[in-house]
Order: sequence, then C-alpha cells, then structure tokens
Amino acid sequence: MTEQPSKRTLTALLGLAVFLTLSVPCSLLIVLGTGGPGALAAALTLLLGGILMLLVLQRYRKYGYRPGPALLAVVIGCAGALLAILGVLTLGLAWADVNPATYTYQVTVTGLENYTGGPVTDILVPLPSREGEMIFSEEDLEGQRVGAWKTLFAETPKGRMLVFQTMERDLPDISVTFGSPTENYFLIDDITKESFSPVVAEAPAGYTRWAFGTGDVQNFTTLVWLDEGIRPKTADAGPIVIHLRITAGGGRLHGITGEKYQVEVYEAIPPGVTGFVPVRAQVARFGDTGILPVTE
Repeated sequence: MTEQPSKRTLTALLGLAVFLTLSVPCSLLIVLGTGGPGALAAALTLLLGGILMLLVLQRYRKYGYRPGPALLAVVIGCAGALLAILGVLTLGLAWADVNPATYTYQVTVTGLENYTGGPVTDILVPLPSREGEMIFSEEDLEGQRVGAWKTLFAETPKGRMLVFQTMERDLPDISVTFGSPTENYFLIDDITKESFSPVVAEAPAGYTRWAFGTGDVQNFTTLVWLDEGIRPKTADAGPIVIHLRITAGGGRLHGITGEKYQVEVYEAIPPGVTGFVPVRAQVARFGDTGILPVTE
C-alpha cells in the first residue's frame, strides 16, 4: 500500500515546481535568446513543470488537504522566481554591457631635418604588446607609408621592434598614429606589461623630458635605436626628439569600467648618439580632473 504523502511535502513540491517552472524558462530565454536550443529547453521546462504542478494539485484534492498552504506555496514560488529572474536579468545586462576600449600608438620624431642619413636609414621604436603578443596586427603596422618613411619589423637581440626606414639623404620628420587594433574589448591589468616592448632592466640614458610636468612618476625602461649613419648637418643641429605615446584602456567589459592610461616616451637625444638608447616610459592615468601622473 502506497504511503500517503504529507501535506508539507506536497506544499514544498508545489512551491518548488512553481519556482522552477517560471524561473528556469525565463532565465534560459534571457541568456540563450528566443531561438534555437534556448527556446526548446524553455518549452520543455514549462511542460515538465506544468505536469508536476498538476500532479501535486491532484494529490492535494485526492487527500482532502486544505488549499490554503497550496496557495501560499504558489505565491512564494512566484516571488522567488521573480527575484531569480531579476537577478539573471541584472547579470545578463552587466555581461552585455561592453564598450570598446581605446588603444592608439602615436609616433613623432622631430629635429631630423637637421640631420642626414646614409643610403638606407633606420629608426627603431618599441612595439605595443601585451603578455609578449603584439596588440596590433602585422597588417596594422607593417608596410605603412609615412611620408618618405615606410614601416617594417626588425628582430633584434632585445626583441621585436617597429622600424621606420627611408632612402632619403635629407631626413624628414616622422609623425603617425596607429589605432583600432583587432582586440577592442579588454581591461588593463598592468600597464607596464601592456604597452611598450621591449622592457629592459637598463637605466635610462638621461635624455628624458618630463611629459607630465614632474619627475615623480612611475616609469620603466624601453629602447629606441638610431641608425649609425645619422649625422648632424651642422655643429648646432640640436637634438633628435622622440615622442612616443600609447593611450590605452577605458571602455567597459561585462559591466566593469576599465582604467585608462597614457604612457609616453619623451626623449631629446643629442647629436652623435646612435645605436640602442635606453629611454624612460612615463605612466599617467586619466582621472576626473584630467591626465595625472602615476606616482611611484
């Protein structure tokens, strides 16, 4: 003889059935959309939940239990389902809340009009990278024409670098901005590992101009390279000023607003200095009052 289920057991089953029947299909539709497997799973859940509720109510009637607890179970199940749906909806909206982050690389080299080069002149600058991988695609950077200069890559003992190359004897200045890398959605974890590469342990050469008005700024050392064939036209040629700027971050990823940084190399390299030059990369952060240096 089958044991008669208690009223408490049937009431709990009814509340659970109402909760699952309402919350699971709605959550599936929110997360997976109204087409494909999401809609099929939601329909199946509604069918099974409906059958379970009918079976429970049939048992209530069969054993003559008062309907009051059943009604309370339905109300509690509906309230719980509503809270669960609101929670899923909130998380879903946060997950879908994405806006592209910024990543641009600006290269400016001035003072070159006072210098001459050899048959082929190369100037190498660091590459934007994250965890050892280039942030820009090769197509974004290689083979670009910047006035009389063209861009290519060089594998150096210090790592891969971006080359500006010209066959002009009278060297023109360089000015170009690279933007819109393939990866548009990201959060900055450690800007010193997500900007200029290579990063070296050498001390800077001492030609720094402070980009943010102060020497009290977080910095790290990267490299540039000047062709040994670069010669000043006159004794008072002045320095070659290399100004590199990475602007990175911002935007939102799954509801989280990312920090936005500006990292700059600003060096005035005197005549006669060629080859690898260790330079200082200075770090600043965008804040409510503008761009502020990140202090040590």
